[in-house]
Amino acid sequence: MATNTSRRSFLTAAGGLAASGLGRFGTPLAMHLAGIGALASSQAAAATTNDGYKAIVCLFMQGGNDSHNWIVPTDSTNYTSYAAARRELAVPTNKLVGMTAAGQASGRSFGMPQELAPLLARYEAGQCAVIANVGTLVRPITKAEYAAGVGLPSKLYSHNDQQAMWQSLQPEGAPTGWGGRMGDVLMAANQQPVFTAISTNGNAVFLSGSKVNQYQLGMNGPVAINPAMDGTHAGSTAVPGALRSMLASTSSPNDFQAEYLKVVQRSLTTTSTLQPALAASGVAVLPNVAVTLPDGSTLNLANEPLAKQLRVVAQMVAAAPRLGLQRQVFMITVSGFDAHAFQMRDQPANMARVAQSIDWFMSALQGVGMVNNVTLFTASDFGRTLVSNGDGSDHGWGSHHFVVGGAVKGKKIYGDFPVTALGTTTDVGSGRLLPGIGVTQLANSLGTWMGLSLTERQIVLPNLSNFGAGPTIFG
Repeated sequence: MATNTSRRSFLTAAGGLAASGLGRFGTPLAMHLAGIGALASSQAAAATTNDGYKAIVCLFMQGGNDSHNWIVPTDSTNYTSYAAARRELAVPTNKLVGMTAAGQASGRSFGMPQELAPLLARYEAGQCAVIANVGTLVRPITKAEYAAGVGLPSKLYSHNDQQAMWQSLQPEGAPTGWGGRMGDVLMAANQQPVFTAISTNGNAVFLSGSKVNQYQLGMNGPVAINPAMDGTHAGSTAVPGALRSMLASTSSPNDFQAEYLKVVQRSLTTTSTLQPALAASGVAVLPNVAVTLPDGSTLNLANEPLAKQLRVVAQMVAAAPRLGLQRQVFMITVSGFDAHAFQMRDQPANMARVAQSIDWFMSALQGVGMVNNVTLFTASDFGRTLVSNGDGSDHGWGSHHFVVGGAVKGKKIYGDFPVTALGTTTDVGSGRLLPGIGVTQLANSLGTWMGLSLTERQIVLPNLSNFGAGPTIFG
């Protein structure tokens, strides 16, 4: 049952609002100030976090994924237009596996490439959903407004800018991301708030908050300061203790050194807490077996960085009860999706890498009884052009994405899947898709599942009032 928002929660949310650069996109600042006023009210609803552990995992595919080939129309009319536009980038019909087309117009049918078979199996089992044509939007716009340059996100087809928009819902340079702002609200539910927002591949704006500090894990667990760990270093067993004693100092000649010292001290403390918890998690090791893919090539999950990141996330999830955690936000990344060239050579392997890794992750969560507690969603800089450039595709906008987890209402395509042809109402040039669903709306669905109240979601998602609620992807 939701409790009243405390003064501390109010100040945290207000700080997040101040840091978010609101009013920048034409949304009335008064609307957001009204959100602060609502939080200040003793009747404002706080995040509900007493319904068991929950976590969201953002799998970010860096470079801009060409999702036109991940979900392909298979009915005669739409496949013909798809193949005519894609030319040499079209996936042949004999390499597509049919999928349930729930949520779409009668007569339309779709399939996934053979490389995505493990993900398709999760979809048909009801543990995976497709969000059609989602992208960065400040507010819903029409094709005419696009042509007039009205209401567009900043620097629409730029990698850096659109990565920032996906992760923060603000232009590049924003100090916080919507995952971190969720963490600001949810960290009070955790006995050890330091483990609220976790990255497995370096610093990410998605996880940056006003109060929460993202914690970085390596593929094998916490990044330890080895000379300070017990053992023999520099020929002496006394070195680790002496180094820890030196690092325990609270005095520092300048702010930079003081902040650095704080991070080092946090690393020492958390490593000693986290290492045994992860070791006792019970998560299976990655299989060291070559999987033969449809094109005859092989993939070994034990050697895949994406699978390794997902394994440490699974360990963290399994350790959550031991660590007193109720809510967590994760981000993992995989590169190789900037498909200007060699697309048909490289794309099948990327598909298999993602599908096999997610499938293993879901199995690992099932093995530790947490499959209903975690929701993974894919993200990327932007979609790509439907039109081929001769060897690949160029920067686009809207893209199709997956949401996977035991709590997901799967076996359904959410949103209107656009007609895969040129010159349509959703084609803003070369088959670039005008998004039908904003990232804000996807984030709103995830935030609702995580227990954030409407008032809190309005703080986390600064342009939420510009949109409808978005897809209802949870039961």
